[in-house]
Formats: sequence, structure tokens, C-alpha cells
Amino acid sequence: MELIKYFSDPNKAVLTTSFVLDRTDQITRVYHHLEDSMWEFISNREVGESDYKVISIEEILAIDKTLLSLSDMEPGLFAYRKDCNANFEIRIIRE
Repeated sequence: MELIKYFSDPNKAVLTTSFVLDRTDQITRVYHHLEDSMWEFISNREVGESDYKVISIEEILAIDKTLLSLSDMEPGLFAYRKDCNANFEIRIIRE
């Protein structure tokens, strides 16, 4: 799999949740944070700090290859979709 733009380093650390990792939840929200360029791949579920896990870009793409479509999403933006069959819509992160 060819990784591009912000996903070019397969070992780059990203955040997700235990619910995404065990495939209980689908990834419906993706944040590319402006302050630290960290990526966050989560579902719509309310989670606590202890639910977050650090994995690599390569691992998150193994869970959902459709995320490659977001590899050029700039920091400060987030993407959301209704479910894994829908297209992502991209918006500005408003804090």
C-alpha cells in the first residue's frame, strides 16, 4: 500500500479508541489537530481518556483503508461520516 502526504510515515503515531481497535465501532470522525499535527480516528461513542490507544498509521489503515482518502487533510480540519459506507465531509475544527 502506497502511503501519501501526511500518511507517508507508516510508523507515525495516531490516536484511536479501544472500540475502534476491537472493531466494535466504525471510524466516523477523524481529526487532524492543528496544535500538534496529531491524528485522531474515533467513532461517535462518548469515551474517556482510558479508552484512547496509540497505534501507527499503518495499523489504522489496516482497520479501514477508506481513510487513505484523508491523507491530504490539513491540520486544523476534521472529517465525519454517518457510517463506513458514506463519504467523509470535511470541516474546520472549532474549539
